[in-house]
Amino acid sequence: DKPTARIPPFTPNSSGSSLPGPSQEDRELSNFLRNYQLNHMAPAFLPRGLTNRSNWCFVNAILQALLACPPFYNLMKGLPCVLGLKSGKSTTPMIDSVVEFINEMTPLETMNKNQKKDKARKKEDLPTGNALEPSYVYRTLLQLESETFKVIEGRQEDAEEFLTCMLNMISDEMMALLKLTEEEPEDSQSQNTSGVDEAPAAPLEWQEVGARGKSCVTRRITDHANIVTPVQQLALGLCRYSVKSANNETSATLQPFFTLQLDIQSENVTSVDDALLENFSSEQLDGYICSKTNMEVEASRNLSLEELPPILILHLKRFVYDGTTGGCQKVMKHVEFSVDLEISRDILSVASKSKYTTKQRQYKLF
Repeated sequence: DKPTARIPPFTPNSSGSSLPGPSQEDRELSNFLRNYQLNHMAPAFLPRGLTNRSNWCFVNAILQALLACPPFYNLMKGLPCVLGLKSGKSTTPMIDSVVEFINEMTPLETMNKNQKKDKARKKEDLPTGNALEPSYVYRTLLQLESETFKVIEGRQEDAEEFLTCMLNMISDEMMALLKLTEEEPEDSQSQNTSGVDEAPAAPLEWQEVGARGKSCVTRRITDHANIVTPVQQLALGLCRYSVKSANNETSATLQPFFTLQLDIQSENVTSVDDALLENFSSEQLDGYICSKTNMEVEASRNLSLEELPPILILHLKRFVYDGTTGGCQKVMKHVEFSVDLEISRDILSVASKSKYTTKQRQYKLF
């Protein structure tokens, strides 16, 4: 048997409660998110720089990268600007602050055909707007109560941790909104069944038939009633961690991710492609105890990609623990990467090797 557990991504706000007394605006926003389809059309807006103040560069760097991500920009641009943020009563503070920031970008004026054909027109540099400070996002971060990502004015933080925190907060806020339009069907269903199935739903289990006809039980611990937010559709991938022992005892864990962590310490890693192959290669485990015999046996661990997101975010782990000093040390090595990246079938899980076409495994740096 092969038990499989699904670990939900980090959630800074673990309350998980739905919004009390939803307004008509919230329900309309909920329906908007439920019916939203990702839009990959690249927008054209007036470039504006971001001013760095009090070590907020880790935020500005991520916001600038997200501006260059068309489906994220189009999603946040399509959301209505909620006034709750300015009054201090917002139930979706991260969504509202990012929407405010996105709305600071004004579309570029398009030239008509006559302007394009005008040979006398001088070629001018790309116009730019005034620099701005995304203070809406700063204030939202300073009000975070989570100990997982605690922001203090003037202290430098990790950019990747901020990105993961922000994506999870936006996804959680969207999840709460999406649950608003799930309440009525759930109520009517519970009334029709006269109280049956009122207990919490058990983890999903099903029988899988693998290679050579071997069957195994696969388990996924699902959360949020299988609701998928637009942010999850955009950037949430899934890794499979498999462990196999010498006596054929196997286990697997399915873990979602917004950022794919890549260790680059090995001397074999000189490029992003090398890092992917190195991180997804099989390795021997020490001290593995068999659950049946309670004795130490040989075992190996294998990491593979189960699901590929439309937008793949790679994180090169340049900070490592130094046992000598007891602190962190930065890996200064040069790591090459090209504009085009193709995910090799070798690092896909068995179930996903035939799931994705060559084009679906290709990414382009933006």
